[in-house]
Amino acid sequence: MKNLIKYISIVFITGALLNSCETTDLDLRVSPNDLASDQADPNLLLTSVQLAYGTNMQVMSDQSAELTRIDYMFGRDYFNNYPGSDLNGVWGRTYSSNGNGVGDPVSIGILTNLQNLEALNEDPDTDLGFHIGVTKTLYAHQLILLVDWIGSAAFSQAGNPGEFPAPELDSGQEVYAAALNLLDEAEALFAANPTTIGAVDLFYNEDISKWEKLINTIRLKAYYTTGNNAAFQAIIADDNFISEPEDDFFLQYGTSELQPDNRHPDYAADYT
Repeated sequence: MKNLIKYISIVFITGALLNSCETTDLDLRVSPNDLASDQADPNLLLTSVQLAYGTNMQVMSDQSAELTRIDYMFGRDYFNNYPGSDLNGVWGRTYSSNGNGVGDPVSIGILTNLQNLEALNEDPDTDLGFHIGVTKTLYAHQLILLVDWIGSAAFSQAGNPGEFPAPELDSGQEVYAAALNLLDEAEALFAANPTTIGAVDLFYNEDISKWEKLINTIRLKAYYTTGNNAAFQAIIADDNFISEPEDDFFLQYGTSELQPDNRHPDYAADYT
């Protein structure tokens, strides 16, 4: 009987001690050190989109210059110079993740950040129309260029790795149509005259009218490529596209060499 009472007492004391201790959550499948997508700063997401786009354009412009002999191609054989992996970086920055330059190996791509911005915009007290309009414009242009480079691109299954870990490619015609729809959506967002809420526009300094001209200029390129003369001439008649130097679309590189090196990559490579 004495032993039974002793055992019962030990159980109660142990239970009391355990109950008084703080518990520790050992389920760390989600890193406590990483921000969730709904905690991200939309202004920084937009900056990442612009840097990813700028890096893609720098890479593709270099390749175009080499192919047209404006720049040295480092060899005579096109097939040896441009293997299938040559656009891996451009592909990654368009869809998921890839570096935006030296020392930047893990930046998130355009489509992923577009999805994050749209998720943040579901908050009724938030208006990210400017951010999403810019991102859709740049994403649409990247899709068009991918088709021009390789003939097709991912769209309908892109950005859904849970269901489509290896998305199939859509035809060039389908991707062009999707890109034009994205431009329509971006134009509608800009037409609502959204606030920029502190966004840094690296291209047009938050001038919505210039983004609208860019949209029409990208459309001109698409209509010319697809032979849609009626749509092409309609934009020309409306005269709302890039036609003056002050509307030129370019990324202004900086002069800083360290922390960060924001000079043009070619300058940094050729002069240091």
